[in-house]
Amino acid sequence: MTGRRKRVLVDARKVRDFGIGTYIRGLLGGLAGLDRFEVHALVLPGEEALLPPGVSTRTCAAPHYSFEELVAVRRSISALKPDVFHAPHYVVPFFPPRATVVTIHDLMHLTRPEHAAPARRAYARWMVGRALRLSARVITGSEATKKEILAFAPALGGKVVVISYGIREEFFEGEEKREEKNAAPYLLFLGNDKPHKNLEGLLRAWPRVHAAHPTLSLVLTGVKPGRTLPEGAKAVGWVPDEDLPALVALAEALVQPSFAEGFGLPVIEAQAAGTPVACSDLPALREAAGDAAVFFDPHDIDSMVAGIERILKEEELRKILRKNGRERAAKFIWARVAERTADLYEEILGRVSGS
Repeated sequence: MTGRRKRVLVDARKVRDFGIGTYIRGLLGGLAGLDRFEVHALVLPGEEALLPPGVSTRTCAAPHYSFEELVAVRRSISALKPDVFHAPHYVVPFFPPRATVVTIHDLMHLTRPEHAAPARRAYARWMVGRALRLSARVITGSEATKKEILAFAPALGGKVVVISYGIREEFFEGEEKREEKNAAPYLLFLGNDKPHKNLEGLLRAWPRVHAAHPTLSLVLTGVKPGRTLPEGAKAVGWVPDEDLPALVALAEALVQPSFAEGFGLPVIEAQAAGTPVACSDLPALREAAGDAAVFFDPHDIDSMVAGIERILKEEELRKILRKNGRERAAKFIWARVAERTADLYEEILGRVSGS
């Protein structure tokens, strides 16, 4: 191993996913920018171009949530021989390297019964358990999620490290984009239609907001176009990385109505862009948003409508949220996430080589 930089292999087969994909792209770009490791990634065939520059790719066509992926990822590890293997989900292959790092973003499959069928919950329980046992360290994005992990496996708590996630520098250019704004006003939902995102709750609240603000629309990212929606709401599906900062910056507000979250990255992205945030009163979102959001009860439509209306009607509040949000978001950048993650890799390698 001497004479070359240490090699990190990241399983990036979920690079197209909404939350996990954002994490994968941000972390890989940050690691490549540090130039401390050779950065390699496993990708599904045809998705190589989704990865940032400076990352070497290797295709792995194994389907997600299958026995086959545990074997295929192991084969890729054997072929590449990385010094560190990083699973940014809880998929740890058979016979993983000793220097294996896992990121567990949340325990939604275990804590939210509506999120997965019984068979899938059983699979997730087995895989999360394996990830905790077989990894050298587990990264999670918030203290709230760390507490959930420790409740699931209290004896393994020494492995769990909180490294908050980051956002791209482009989100901080929101002021310039707003000065050029000529589009009709809209609220923005960043997410998907999985049950814990509470899209249905937002769609129940929306007609009341729209009645009071008829020129306002509701833009839903991560939701496939074509589904029946209330008047004034539109689904735009998956938004490319290069288009997302402008979409966030030009919104009147971001609305995050989730029942549960592992971190809440869209909240930080909106804060960086200077876009006011109305979000659910959850531990993880409180941790992410700090004092720069209006919080509401996601189970109470009246509370949700009132939170959104405060942002739309109170100009002084909007100014405070913009100022506090941008100051807070400055702490969350991918370069810092990558530095802390690289330090963790080196700590693990030092321990493995010394044992």
